[in-house]
Amino acid sequence: MKENIRAIGIDDSAFLRDESTKAFVFGVIVRGHTLVEGILRTDVEIDGWDATDKISEMIITSKFTNQLKAIILGSSTIAAFNIIDLRRLFNQTSIPVLTVLSHYPEEKEVKQALSHLADWEKRYEMLYSNPNIQKIEYKNQIERQCKIYAQHIGFKSKKEVKELLQITSFSSCIPECLRLADLIGQSFKDYII
Repeated sequence: MKENIRAIGIDDSAFLRDESTKAFVFGVIVRGHTLVEGILRTDVEIDGWDATDKISEMIITSKFTNQLKAIILGSSTIAAFNIIDLRRLFNQTSIPVLTVLSHYPEEKEVKQALSHLADWEKRYEMLYSNPNIQKIEYKNQIERQCKIYAQHIGFKSKKEVKELLQITSFSSCIPECLRLADLIGQSFKDYII
């Protein structure tokens, strides 16, 4: 895998739970682990069903779509429980998709968090129809040992996923494109849309 691979990290903005109906979603394109080449933005409904299509459209309509080799997400949920269908996102964009989680989600906690929604069973089913979560260990650019939990689709092998993580993660265990998308999203903590 090339050292200057372009990946897009995608994360949502912070939002006020009782006041916001939507959340911004940011995509940060980084080449390797150092060069930021672009920032994209869309918005999705909090606890909605539009995340997969909105993220796909944001990528496909950008000037970067033919250059991107990976879509990296913080999880398969965004804007609370707007669940991303990872297979459909891959099929719509033709770009391999990876989620990066710091810990393995407990099924009981997931069910409990979803239970306040009227259609929680449908969301739960979609969440667990995504690829299985796997533990992945690798070293980042400064040789720090990293362990994350990931879902992936469109990659040739787990080895290719590890290479991508190693190339795109500098001093943390989070790829720089995703880390930057998270930082931008957190700066909107008092913003209501």
